[in-house]
Amino acid sequence: MLFHLNGPLYYDEVCSWAFARRTPFVNMWMAALSDPTPPLYYALLHFVVNYWGDSPIIMRLPSVFFGTLMPPVMYWIMRSGSFSKKDSLCAMLLGAVSSMLVYYSQEIRAYIQLAFFGLLSVGLLLRCLRHPILINNLLYGITLFIVSYTHRYGLILVGAQLIPLILYKRWNTLLVYGATAFLILMLIVLQILQGNFYLSDAIDRVTSSGAVIALINMLNVGTIELRSLTGYQPGPLVSYPHAYVNYALSMTGLVVFLMIFLAGISKRKEYTPVQKQFISVLALCIIVSSAVALVAGSPLVPRPQWLLRGLLYIWPLYYMLAVASCSNVRLKTCLMTLIVLINGFSLYPYYTLYTRCAAAPALERLNNITTANDLIVANPWYYYGAIDYYYRGAAQKAGYEKALGWIDIEKLRASNKPFVPQQLPRGNPPHADGDVYFFGCINDPGCVKPFTHNRILLYNEATLWELFDTKTLHGVSK
Repeated sequence: MLFHLNGPLYYDEVCSWAFARRTPFVNMWMAALSDPTPPLYYALLHFVVNYWGDSPIIMRLPSVFFGTLMPPVMYWIMRSGSFSKKDSLCAMLLGAVSSMLVYYSQEIRAYIQLAFFGLLSVGLLLRCLRHPILINNLLYGITLFIVSYTHRYGLILVGAQLIPLILYKRWNTLLVYGATAFLILMLIVLQILQGNFYLSDAIDRVTSSGAVIALINMLNVGTIELRSLTGYQPGPLVSYPHAYVNYALSMTGLVVFLMIFLAGISKRKEYTPVQKQFISVLALCIIVSSAVALVAGSPLVPRPQWLLRGLLYIWPLYYMLAVASCSNVRLKTCLMTLIVLINGFSLYPYYTLYTRCAAAPALERLNNITTANDLIVANPWYYYGAIDYYYRGAAQKAGYEKALGWIDIEKLRASNKPFVPQQLPRGNPPHADGDVYFFGCINDPGCVKPFTHNRILLYNEATLWELFDTKTLHGVSK
């Protein structure tokens, strides 16, 4: 998990840095409230950045911390479900080698924190179902609140856990759950009244058949993508260059997990009552969370919000359910070994072929080739965050949005909603005496019109920066 930590930051990670570096703390908190992700993770990252710096390795350590703690928590939950030490160690091993959990344990975003506290909340729920004493109930309520304030998708898991509380009639725990849910709801209402509750309006948040395939595939084989079947799904975009390898891994994973769960069904009479309760709770949390997330991206809601990576908390639940399902099966060791191998093959392209931000070398190169007379343009405008992180030189910076024109980056950077499209401050066309570098694309004559006498260079992944002919926009690639 510690290997690959120094990789470049991609655009969402840069957003985390942009929020976390703000000072004082209250300014950071108010700005982070405008993001679809609640500010709890940014608050943690804020102290890391201010005390230890903003290198990729340092900023990824909080995610590494939560990712490292997750396997021992899986062991504890399995043991509390009355499974053997061997089964508990198997679950711990699957959590440690999971390519999905490793991937997000190295990302400067809130997802692995969500997965950790989501897992912990399920463990505490199971504990409360058997021992609904005050300390267990209080810890459970606190953890639920943390889940809800780590990521909006945590609200789905909070809702899913209401079902087992009612089914098993744990009324004392249900009172704590109700009080916590009321507090969560009141904070959301307060944010809405203050205009600080923001949901993403990205066009890729719509549920499709590809979304279902991607969910099933990534549960079984982790970070391997099947773009031809799933379309674009925000999340890990890791694969082998040869498509047949990806399909072979996908089919192998599907068959292995189907065998495991069918074996569990065939042996269902051999489980103890505690184990049956354990399996039921895990299955409910996985199935309900997945179903609600898919519905959230459908036309049934005004603004679709399907987000595969927001369901990261079901991965450790899925692995524990798999171990529990084959705990009484003779081929258990063979099946567990296959899952470990599948995740090993999934991690190989991530560690050898994948980079989180292919544009990082181009942006870093600007530090050596630009002067104060040059201009760097973010088009689209939200790339300005990446420019801020990678470029520390003296050149001017500007932003452009095709629908609005020039954006005042300084006002946007200082505002309390630095990444909200509805808050974009209009600006005047910038002036440059030197070269003009466009990071992103040139998709509108208006963005090059002020620079008829300048040399214009466009970002290109292969050549880094290439000259652009201002006489034509034909054939320009993003």
